Amino acid sequence: NFGVSNSSSSPTMTNVTASASGGTNSYGVRNSTSSSPTMTNVTATASGGTGSNYGVSNSASSPTIQNSRISASGGTSNYGIYNAAASGSHTVTVNNSQITGSTNTIRNDAEFTTRVGASLLDGGGVIANGGTFTCVGVYAENYAALNATCL
Repeated sequence: NFGVSNSSSSPTMTNVTASASGGTNSYGVRNSTSSSPTMTNVTATASGGTGSNYGVSNSASSPTIQNSRISASGGTSNYGIYNAAASGSHTVTVNNSQITGSTNTIRNDAEFTTRVGASLLDGGGVIANGGTFTCVGVYAENYAALNATCL
């Protein structure tokens, strides 16, 4: 299930609510094949999938996310933001947002650099998986400040 699916595109998404629920896997927003959307004031939720839920899934894509609420819940695995690619170099930028996922708030593959500023990471920790994190002014659900690598 997909709330919004961007493929080989770079849309401007402003004031969008995208949700997906049920099915095996649910994706609030899925960006694939070199998509680079600008996502502002977006609420992306994925819930109730019997397998995995992804608030935002980036497959070989480089979105800019700002002033947004991204969440995944209710599945076997729940990822706020999930970044995966077989090759290339991709950058995900997140500012002034709330990211929620019980498995991982953000998960990277080695091909990703993720930059997070002034945002809340609520739930499971980040996992670099060979990728890179840079965090400034980022905090956990208990309002504990996270360090420069989001830990």
